[in-house]
Amino acid sequence: MQIDLSEISVLLGQKNSGKSVLFEHLLCQTERYVCIDPNGEHGPPGAVFATSPREVLRYWIDGETQIVVRDQPLTEEKLVDYCRVFGQLQRAYLFIDEAHNWMSANYIPDALKDLLKWHVTHYNCGLVVAAHKAKEIHDQMWTQTDNYFIFSYGDHEDSKLAGVSIPDKHVVHELDPTSYQFLFYKDVAGADSEVRGPVPIPSHLK
Repeated sequence: MQIDLSEISVLLGQKNSGKSVLFEHLLCQTERYVCIDPNGEHGPPGAVFATSPREVLRYWIDGETQIVVRDQPLTEEKLVDYCRVFGQLQRAYLFIDEAHNWMSANYIPDALKDLLKWHVTHYNCGLVVAAHKAKEIHDQMWTQTDNYFIFSYGDHEDSKLAGVSIPDKHVVHELDPTSYQFLFYKDVAGADSEVRGPVPIPSHLK
């Protein structure tokens, strides 16, 4: 499984299905990132913790390139400031957990929209977001998504997930939420989806 720079990845799934564990696992495999962590759940070995946009820049300049933002409560105004800071970086990933806190299908802060429109492709940066349902992901982000990680989705089928062309996507309604398994699909020509997992639990969480 490879998440490349200049790609957008979306993690979806109901609560306690393994989504947050995969999010943490991906952070452990990434060397250059800023992680927006509104619930204070993430802390991979080697990461530093920032509580202001200025602190993020200071850490980055000092060579600390694994940064978890713990600035609570994380308002939309603060999120915008962190997006602007990330817009000054290159060859890095922006991880956003609980992305539904600041976006919906029809709304997204302008600063995050600008990252989608320009920064991801022009500055060789990646974007990884986690939410519960596809309908919580902004339409522009959803249409640009390269990698889908979908955990147990429950019985409810939202129209946005129904409309995307993912082979065998019905499987997400059959996954056991306690299995920590997920459907993975990379949106490239001729690709198939695949059930993967269980997600490896990072050693620092055991």
